Amino acid sequence: MNKEECFSRVTENAFDFLSKSRSELEEQPKYSVIHFHAAMELLLKARLMHEHWSLVFAKGQEPDWKNFVMGEFRSVSLDEAARRLHKIVQDGLSDSDLKEFKDVAKHRNKMVHFFHQAPTNKENDKLQNLIVKQQLKAWYRLHRLLTDQWKEIFYKWNKKISDIDASLRELREFLHIVFDNLNEEIYNFKSEGFMFEQCPSCGFEAQKHDGETERFYESKCLVCGFIEICVKIDCPKCGETVVFSDEGFATCQSCNKSLEPENVRVALIDSNITHITSRTSDGLYNIGNCFDCDSYNTVIQTENDEWICVSCFETFKSLESCEWCDELNTGNMEDSYVSGCNQCDGMIKYRLND
Repeated sequence: MNKEECFSRVTENAFDFLSKSRSELEEQPKYSVIHFHAAMELLLKARLMHEHWSLVFAKGQEPDWKNFVMGEFRSVSLDEAARRLHKIVQDGLSDSDLKEFKDVAKHRNKMVHFFHQAPTNKENDKLQNLIVKQQLKAWYRLHRLLTDQWKEIFYKWNKKISDIDASLRELREFLHIVFDNLNEEIYNFKSEGFMFEQCPSCGFEAQKHDGETERFYESKCLVCGFIEICVKIDCPKCGETVVFSDEGFATCQSCNKSLEPENVRVALIDSNITHITSRTSDGLYNIGNCFDCDSYNTVIQTENDEWICVSCFETFKSLESCEWCDELNTGNMEDSYVSGCNQCDGMIKYRLND
């Protein structure tokens, strides 16, 4: 068996577990969670395998091809897989992705170690609704990875991805009752200036957005609990409000202008959303570079003393200066004098070119 065959078998196995999870939801929700979790972990491991088969071995285990092919080894945990995708593969999960996946993992552990099947129909219905919310949120994140960030790797499974997505979308019927009971609450929020949009996870018009513009906020779906980091700015072309969700790219629905992180950065700086302490002595703003998405001059400081990238919307507690070029960056700059940062090549490249 070669590396490509191993990768394909793991990926096929993951989609088998996804199908099994969907078929068990109504009658055996306990097993639905367990199989959904198995599929989720397998797809992360498949992404690691695509980079190199040895990356799926757990810490402390020496990679061995024979053991790998035989399946006789202990594989990485969810946290370790996420760490390696970020640190080694440099094609990792966002904080929001990892949070949703870890929520599924926590529920799966409860099912395996502590849970007994709900004894009544009422309790079983309540459990189903909980599982539907979790799976829809996690699948939304996983689906986006498979069809966007990792699309070149999993393109052969586009049909299965589409079929699974359509099947899971049918779970919305379980959430209709929740949505129907939110009419009065949503009406009251709208009267207070909040706006609501269709949730990208469950599809209901229950994603709550702040009424103010030019500030970062969390938008949360009142039905399934799906959360996104958002910011609203006025379109520089027509003046209409544009919502950016989880990234600094959007299209104005009024004039169809494509907006990018630079538009977000300029709008927030012009509105003085950046913290006063981020100003330099000459009145300019300290602006950093993002290691996570490899973007230049996209990290600004907010009024909450956090740094946020206007491209990928990841947040950071602080920035560090590159010891070679003095640029502000996210990430660890401990060895940057020698190796540089994502904007320079450090002393080594300088000496080689000298």
